[in-house]
Parts: sequence; C-alpha cells; structure tokens
Amino acid sequence: MKITATEEYGMRCMLQLALHNRQTVPLSELAGAEGIAPPFAAKVLLGLRRAGLVVATRGRNGGYALAAPPEQITVLRILKALGKPLFDSTFCHDHGSPDAADCSRLTDCSLRPVWAHLDALLTRFFAQTTLAQLAAGERLTDRHLQERWSLTVPASWGEGADAKRGTQ
Repeated sequence: MKITATEEYGMRCMLQLALHNRQTVPLSELAGAEGIAPPFAAKVLLGLRRAGLVVATRGRNGGYALAAPPEQITVLRILKALGKPLFDSTFCHDHGSPDAADCSRLTDCSLRPVWAHLDALLTRFFAQTTLAQLAAGERLTDRHLQERWSLTVPASWGEGADAKRGTQ
C-alpha cells in the first residue's frame, strides 16, 4: 500500500487544524507549518471541504477550520475524501496486461482474497482511529495503537521527532 502525497498532506493539514482547537487557520499558516506549497495545500483542502470535513471562511480573517470535533473525524473519512480504496470492485478490471483490458486471473485468483482482506483490515483500522487520537502526539498515538492493535513494528519506524530530541 502506498499513501499518496495528497492523502499524506491532507492528514497533516487535518492534524494541524485539530491542534488549533477548531479555530480558523489561514491557508498560508497551514501550508507553512507542514512545508507544503500553498497551491497544493489549497487543492487538498478543497477536497476536504467538499467532503464536509473542513469549513472555509473568506476574507482578511479567513482560513480553514474543522467541521466537527476531532473525536468525530476518523482517518478513514479523511483518506476516503482524498483517495480511493486499496481494493475495490474494479481492481481486477483495472490491472490487465497491455494486450487485455482485464486481468488474466479473473476466474481463479488466490491474490484477490489477500487484497480484499487487507483492504478490510485497513478500513477497520482507519475507521477506529480518530483525529483526536493523532493530535495527542506520537508517543500517545503509538501507545493507543499498540493497545488496540498489538503488533510489532520496526524500531526505526518510531524514530520521529522524539528520537531526534533524545526523549524516547
């Protein structure tokens, strides 16, 4: 699975908005805080606004704010607003060879259930993870995820800002 730049930046903008306690935040401040080009941030925020996740205010004091409390916004809603599922009903028709429109394994494919199960697991995981949980910070987010989804992840994945500051 690969997270697109649009999905990543959308998540980061939503997290910034969650950290601002539903206050209106100017586009330039959101883009600057995340190192995103303002035109790209505007495109991402347009998708989030169309999905009803953020509200936009025009004018001198304008900007963006969350449309609901961060406890009510799931990662799944954000990702669905900005991208498409890992596996959907058109997957097998979209992955044919250059000579054929459909995949050659339409009738007996042992990979199809793998992709479908992975999509279902990710959907459940993202549906149970809220923006409020992410806004708690890396350490608390990791603790919450470990409690709910007991998995071992490579130590290098947790080497974020806390590790660079020597606070782990």
